[in-house]
Amino acid sequence: ALARADAASDAHPALAGTIIVTEIVKFHGLALAFACDDKNAVQFRAGWEGGPLGEPPCPVTNFSSCSCPGLRIAPNRTHMSGTSSRATSDRSHPAALAGILLAIAVALRLTTFGDPNLHGDEVFYWTVGKAMHLGALPYVDVWDRKPFGLFALYWAITAVSGEALAYQIAATLCAAATAWLIALFARSWTRTFGSLCAGTIYLLYLAPLQGFGGQSPVFYNLFIAGAALLVFRALPALRAGRVPVAMPLAMLIAGTGITLKTTAFAEAAFLGLYGTAVLARSPLGLAGAMRQALPWALIGAAPTLAIALGYGMVGHWPEFWHAMIVSNLEKTPHWQTSVARLKVLALVLVPIALLAALGLRRIPSPSRWFVSAWALAAVAGLCSMPNFYLHYAMPLVVPLCVMASGLLDNRLAGMAATGLLAVVSLAGVPPQPGHAAASRAAIERLVSGIRTHIGKGPLLLYDAPPQLYVESGQGFTTPLVFPTHLSHGIEKDTSPLSTLAETRRVLALRPSVVVMAAKVRNEPVNAATRRAVLAYLGRHCRMVDAVTTYEWVREDTITLWAGCRD
Repeated sequence: ALARADAASDAHPALAGTIIVTEIVKFHGLALAFACDDKNAVQFRAGWEGGPLGEPPCPVTNFSSCSCPGLRIAPNRTHMSGTSSRATSDRSHPAALAGILLAIAVALRLTTFGDPNLHGDEVFYWTVGKAMHLGALPYVDVWDRKPFGLFALYWAITAVSGEALAYQIAATLCAAATAWLIALFARSWTRTFGSLCAGTIYLLYLAPLQGFGGQSPVFYNLFIAGAALLVFRALPALRAGRVPVAMPLAMLIAGTGITLKTTAFAEAAFLGLYGTAVLARSPLGLAGAMRQALPWALIGAAPTLAIALGYGMVGHWPEFWHAMIVSNLEKTPHWQTSVARLKVLALVLVPIALLAALGLRRIPSPSRWFVSAWALAAVAGLCSMPNFYLHYAMPLVVPLCVMASGLLDNRLAGMAATGLLAVVSLAGVPPQPGHAAASRAAIERLVSGIRTHIGKGPLLLYDAPPQLYVESGQGFTTPLVFPTHLSHGIEKDTSPLSTLAETRRVLALRPSVVVMAAKVRNEPVNAATRRAVLAYLGRHCRMVDAVTTYEWVREDTITLWAGCRD
């Protein structure tokens, strides 16, 4: 009906001031019937938006001059969900939106496919996932502080294929799906164009934040965005005092996201608390809301509790507890490098933050309040681990893109903003044809060298690509497989093992091949362990190769030492 009225307005400009619109929108069972002229529309919209938790808008009673006799004026309910008439008039199918965003994601990531050394973090997750098929247990045989769900995800991916391409395809699908959820969010108040721009900007912003591959936020952003959309769409029912099944489902999905990255707790907690606050202001009251909040919290915690129970049942509760709790509390940031990274991170976020600020004022309330609070929760998650690596900011980009959609719905602004960010993204982290092949050749050369020179002693990787253990067919010499766990100063003794004592234990096994970076890759260095390794190499080994390895945003010279004698 609205589309026909808009068409009539275009055909008969003389009617532009007093066009009669009859719109029927069904959204979560709420019906809207609205008809009046421009004057009454202004009065009506003055009380349209309501408060931050969706309180009813100010009453509007002056409809006596409405030029639509015979039509009943029903209270506007669009404030319940934030759905605008422009959005409801757009009939583009969500599947078409998903297809476009998937094509964009593939195009942006195509030259990364097949690279076995894309980024040190995801290469480590991939390595652990493959090692789990050989019996390795996270926190016991290979140590890290990432939640078990992330390693389980990579275990599942490597069950399909052990090639790097497998996890990169999975990451591409998750990135596209997250962009699609952002677009669905935006469709609540924009047309297809604005929502498509919002999803596209998310995909463009991943690469500058080192999300060009399988970093953990690329995966868990999907869970948090999905949970947030479920809560957002459940708000009308919560305001009416009803609890739809979407709420416990959202808590379960958000809780699963926490098993991929602990900092997702901030956003998951926000979703539960926001839903509780809205329910408390409903006819159900505070007591009724609290009765619902406890089961929601338990459902959200269930995935983590199940993992903890599993470790307890196999006798490895202490290792799990130390990795998840103790090590995170004991690891202190190196403030000099953290502040430097924060400055870079802030500069990278400036463009999307400006778009979000401009778009937010165009989003109806209480949707505006919801996405603003969500963004603040993402900031809290970012600051909870104040190391400020670029990829830590990826969760913040999701609500910022949702906020920006209010501006992007304007075709001129949307095209300009998306085009500008495309230039910035592609100039900063451009596609690199041939890079994957060169990277693969470098890793294969190191693997070949290890296989050629390995003797009776084990392999030791010190600040070297961790996948070389599995790719060369060698077992883990130490649980401290991730390159920085032995070599980086801020990781000193954060695991249950003393880094120096563990280094000395491994060197006492007389490694027959040692692979290490020619130069320090992470400051501040763990000077004690580095001196011990260099002393062993100087006394017992000779360098047989030096290979330039290619991560997506850096190059390193990795040396291979062999011929180690007693």
